[in-house]
Amino acid sequence: MLKLFPGYVIDTGALIDLWRRRYPRDVFRTLWDKIDEMIRAGDLIAPQEVLGELAKQRDELSGWAKKQKLFINLDGEQLKWVTDIMGSFPSLVDANSTDPNADPFVIALAISRGWSVISSENPGGRSPRKRIPDVCAHYKVRCLSLLEFFREKQWNF
Repeated sequence: MLKLFPGYVIDTGALIDLWRRRYPRDVFRTLWDKIDEMIRAGDLIAPQEVLGELAKQRDELSGWAKKQKLFINLDGEQLKWVTDIMGSFPSLVDANSTDPNADPFVIALAISRGWSVISSENPGGRSPRKRIPDVCAHYKVRCLSLLEFFREKQWNF
């Protein structure tokens, strides 16, 4: 589903940075009002797998997330892209981890919608382990940091 004005797919780390590390809701109320507005408009989304990662924490962010209409169910097109991503970039997820990893689903959702990714990850550089920005670059998906996203939206606080 392509929109005239594409939106954003946010990863788990960016949500954690927003809520816990950098921009807590009780201090940055106007920022959160804008984020809530984007969620209501359907312009800020995440795959269900992000909710799964957040739910492991059982904290205020997890409680907030469960109430949001932010999370999108996996569909056939996204699954096709997840398969392609994992075939091309198996190091995107830790094969030894038993925890779920939403990263390929975030990228797949962005590809399927033609949207940008918001991530707190840095590129992997020369490391054999690839990260969200590396994979986004390969698929020509825009990947923004939180600060780049705020600037793009021309938000001032």
